[in-house]
Amino acid sequence: MALPEEDLLEYRLGIRDQVESILPKVKGPARYAGGEVGQVTKDHSKVDVLFALAFPDVYEVGMSNLGLKILYHTLNRREDTAAERVFAPADDMENEMRQANVPLYAVESFTPIRDFNIVGFSLSYELTYTNVLNMLDLAGIPLRASERNATHPLVIAGGHCTVNPEPVAEFFDALVIGDGEEVVHSIVEAYKAHRDDRPALLLALAKLPGVYVPSLYEQKDGATSPLDGAPARVKRTFVADFENADFPESFIIPFIETVHERAALEIMRGCTRTCRFCQAGMITRPVRERSREKLMSQAEKLVAATGYEDIGLMSLSSADYSGIQELVRDMIAKYEPDKIGVSLPSIRADSDCVKFAAEIEKVRKSGLTFAPEAGTQRLRDVINKNISEEDLLGAVETAVMAGWRKVKLYFMIGLPTETEEDVLAIADLVYKVLDRARELHKQLSINVGVSSFVPKPHTPFQWRAQDDVEELYRKVGLLKERLRSRFVSLSWHDTHMSELEAVFARGGRELGPALLRAWEMGSKFDGWDDRFDYERWMRAFAETGVDAKEIAHGSRSHADSLPWDHIDVGVSQKWLAAQDTLAENATTVEDCRLDKCLNCGIKGLSADTSNIACPPEPLAKSSTPLEPTEIPASEPVRVWYRLTFAKDRGVRWIGHLDLARVFERAVRRARVPIAYSEGFNPRPRLSFYSQLSVGMTGEAEPMTIELRRNMDPLDLVKSLNEALPKGISIRSAERVEGRRAPEITGAEYLIGIVGASCADLAVAAKTLLASEAVVVERKKETSSKLVDIRPGVESIEMLHNETDDGNSALLRAKLRNVRPNELVEALSTNAPGALMKIAHRVRVY
Repeated sequence: MALPEEDLLEYRLGIRDQVESILPKVKGPARYAGGEVGQVTKDHSKVDVLFALAFPDVYEVGMSNLGLKILYHTLNRREDTAAERVFAPADDMENEMRQANVPLYAVESFTPIRDFNIVGFSLSYELTYTNVLNMLDLAGIPLRASERNATHPLVIAGGHCTVNPEPVAEFFDALVIGDGEEVVHSIVEAYKAHRDDRPALLLALAKLPGVYVPSLYEQKDGATSPLDGAPARVKRTFVADFENADFPESFIIPFIETVHERAALEIMRGCTRTCRFCQAGMITRPVRERSREKLMSQAEKLVAATGYEDIGLMSLSSADYSGIQELVRDMIAKYEPDKIGVSLPSIRADSDCVKFAAEIEKVRKSGLTFAPEAGTQRLRDVINKNISEEDLLGAVETAVMAGWRKVKLYFMIGLPTETEEDVLAIADLVYKVLDRARELHKQLSINVGVSSFVPKPHTPFQWRAQDDVEELYRKVGLLKERLRSRFVSLSWHDTHMSELEAVFARGGRELGPALLRAWEMGSKFDGWDDRFDYERWMRAFAETGVDAKEIAHGSRSHADSLPWDHIDVGVSQKWLAAQDTLAENATTVEDCRLDKCLNCGIKGLSADTSNIACPPEPLAKSSTPLEPTEIPASEPVRVWYRLTFAKDRGVRWIGHLDLARVFERAVRRARVPIAYSEGFNPRPRLSFYSQLSVGMTGEAEPMTIELRRNMDPLDLVKSLNEALPKGISIRSAERVEGRRAPEITGAEYLIGIVGASCADLAVAAKTLLASEAVVVERKKETSSKLVDIRPGVESIEMLHNETDDGNSALLRAKLRNVRPNELVEALSTNAPGALMKIAHRVRVY
């Protein structure tokens, strides 16, 4: 946008004001307001490239994505680039935005996405594709790449779904195949060199490792071939020097609760267990690890910067990290005194891993999950899931003896060669687990999760057919009938969703028109049970001439052309076909880290693999066994401080529970010697005595904090204020005796009102105070009731009209057990049109 920076600022502030007027009407307004600790906001006039990182799902899901965090960090380290975030708005927010003509914007600066230079989507799940189209439309960006030119943003994508880019090919200018944190720099440089010449830019991008430009290829009869200047095959890009790969030293700390609340460390990338259904394990080879020293350093920086209470050790198979016991032992020793736990996203079903998990759980208790995947040993051999029934039963026995009373078991149905006997064996195995617990005189509850097999590209099962939805549902019915126990809870993934996932995993460019049509008919958030509409998708396929059933449920031969043949992820088609043949005979192969090289083809991916042991070094055995860590007793000294804090307009969309979480993390970042509660999941001892409603601000809010030792009140205030987000500040602190809550009898508010004149409001206030009863409807999320607020209205004072922030009137009110919006509602009876714009609590008394 060719505007001076001061005009741009005014333009963006105008959008922010529009958004502020919308937020009181939607759920979770803090999703859309930005301002979090750790966000990066740059002066756009001082950078060359604006890069929007777009996640096609709601904020809570997107902010849990580690890839987004890595790219945000690595892009913002560049002086010439500003990276900002944008997420799919929920329906209520989208509706309000469309009605108010507010374009999709980035939460850092409220800049419309259409004004960015590059928009990069994360594609980790096929059922988010309609959200991509919806976000582009809401941003005012043409949906098809062929309709965009140099005046529009470059629209790109990355993530696991790009290993078959063809179903979405017509909507993206380019897609990244493989690791993104290094090639993204080359993409920025290419854009800077050719920003005004879109054809030259696309050709330059196509020459970069791992970058696929769909417009430079054509697809006929299921095969994709290059046009002039494009490589015949696009090789996946990957980070060879994983030890020194860029990784954030801090994360953005969301105000609201997200799907994963943890300081995530990526300890290893890649997996060599060769589960034949698992796409991630195939497309992320070779295995690369970070050293224990590097991870300890990264953990220290992340804990200090975030205040998270959990360190997540992330990888596809974290228990396979060669130094996992030593790493966890070191982290527990270092962080247990501050009640910071360590977690693994997955563990193997064996007794040693459970003992290991039990050691971790001494700091913070969580669930225990195993994934046998199949009920019979024959079918586990087919999929190369190298665990036995006795491995699982032994793991459960160890878990029960270690104190777990609930476990989760995950299975798949519809796997290749599966029979009805295999399905029923799932139930039999669950009952064997229950019986093993009973033999130990322990009661165990089991949550059984069942998902449907989806044949994914670049796996040995990519040629296999998916069971049709009726057959999958019949198999679910078998399990529902067999698993009738009060100790077993069964859940399953929607089989129709699994079919749609298979369609977009296996299809080609013929799916583009169907995807567009489904979105035009209203499809969004297709991965959400309450939003998915199967019949609408079937209509979209029928209208566009797509045989979705054949794509999902038709088998293919090893000689057939596949829509993704031009994408080279490293593992060879020959090797995948050989593994598929071995599966037919239920023949297993060992992990190449334990045995020998399987010649999967990854060595030919790039010359960079010369620096990587392939196969990787055998799993290192711990030099010393992991000994139980003694948890020191809590210090007996307890000191209480009464604090008052202010919450201003910049953070007024944070709810009370989220505000408490903000304080908990600030306390950890400030290294304040907080006391913790007892139990499985210790929490910092903070007490809040009067909740501020979402959208309200406060000037002197009371709270109590309990410490393990004395601290000078001024030092406490200084430490907390340095750690709290902008907009929340400690005003005072004093030591008190005990944690006794102050008696809150009422509060004084300043209330800004629009839509009614000051004269009408003065009459309305006088009338209200003269009334014996004033009845309003008190609304909750799922219910409402009529209440008389008159006894709780102690005084109303009109101050003045036409205040600085544009309110038509400002009044002061003293209220007991009455909400400011309820007072305004009552006043509107005699002052028609009166609406509350903002409420500020001056004090409680």
